[in-house]
Amino acid sequence: MKRLFLYCFTLLISLSLSAQTIVTFTFGGQSRKYIKYIPSNYNSQNSVPVIFCLHGLGDNIDNFKGIGMHVIGDTAGFITIYPEAMSSMFGTAWNSGASYMGFVLNSTVNDVGFLMAILDSLQIGYNIDMQRIYFCGFSMGGFMSERMACEMSNKVAAIASVAGTIGTSLTCSPSRAVPVCHFHGTADSQVSYSSNQYGINAEQLVQFWVQNNTCDSNYIFQTYPDIVNDSISVESYYYNSQNHTADVMFYKAIGADHQWLYPPVNDISYTIEIWNFLRKFQLTNQQVEENYKDGISLYPNPAKNKIYISTNANVQLPLNIDIIDLSGKKIKSIKSDTNYKTIDVNSLKTGTYIFRLSAKKNVIEKKVIIQ
Repeated sequence: MKRLFLYCFTLLISLSLSAQTIVTFTFGGQSRKYIKYIPSNYNSQNSVPVIFCLHGLGDNIDNFKGIGMHVIGDTAGFITIYPEAMSSMFGTAWNSGASYMGFVLNSTVNDVGFLMAILDSLQIGYNIDMQRIYFCGFSMGGFMSERMACEMSNKVAAIASVAGTIGTSLTCSPSRAVPVCHFHGTADSQVSYSSNQYGINAEQLVQFWVQNNTCDSNYIFQTYPDIVNDSISVESYYYNSQNHTADVMFYKAIGADHQWLYPPVNDISYTIEIWNFLRKFQLTNQQVEENYKDGISLYPNPAKNKIYISTNANVQLPLNIDIIDLSGKKIKSIKSDTNYKTIDVNSLKTGTYIFRLSAKKNVIEKKVIIQ
């Protein structure tokens, strides 16, 4: 679970986002810190969700923000928090429940309390939707996200973990069914897919949550386009719960090592898939209204250099993309045969355009501001 450097798509573009704020405060007698991103369209009259993004062993918040969750948050309208773990003999480490031969890093650090203290402080300064508090993480951050689902299920609406399961030192007894999305590479050399030395195995984790959430054992199977030459193919298994209030989803990345997948290096964006899963759930039994109409998402908006478009499995490709100015003139037409498409908008003049996105059974029009 050593430090992983993430050079994600957000590092390749220049975006007009709210400036980050680094917050430092004392908790448990120790100085702790986190990065906070408030969406540029935040309005105190409207409550907003919060996503906590937890880094892996030995990593830091400046590096891990490269997953770009805050980029989605700036358009989708949620607050993104990147907290940093305390130092240990192996670098920064969460008291996550992950253990090796009975040894747990930072076992005396109250990280659950630290993360909840951040949430408490957010409630003072912002209008937080307490029904929609989410956690996601990579490696040891994935283990920590699982711990939050196990121990704070009364406050956590849903979680997603990448290459991190439930640690062997942890007794997981959630008080409610928690929606969980898990990603794991079959060739993971650090947190093994089937011989995990730090916690339960990937498929064992999925079955734990399927049983805990009383999901249908008959899953929905899907494969993803395998176009990029990365020696990785991805398939997913979706387990429906009663009234879809606590579904479980598993992304099996065949051939993937200990890594966070992102385009254009890979065929799939873990960051996008995580938000597409988390946004469907809240603590109450009422499903959250979909933010992305008809299975098609477009962001950021406003945009400066590039626009990203993603579609889910319900959208039949190809996707036709027409860019139209306000006079009705078609500026550009693009055809996409993949679930993820990057559009260079540098050639467009500053102003407002209509993006018409159409597939066989899906047609939406969206106003986009080019800065």
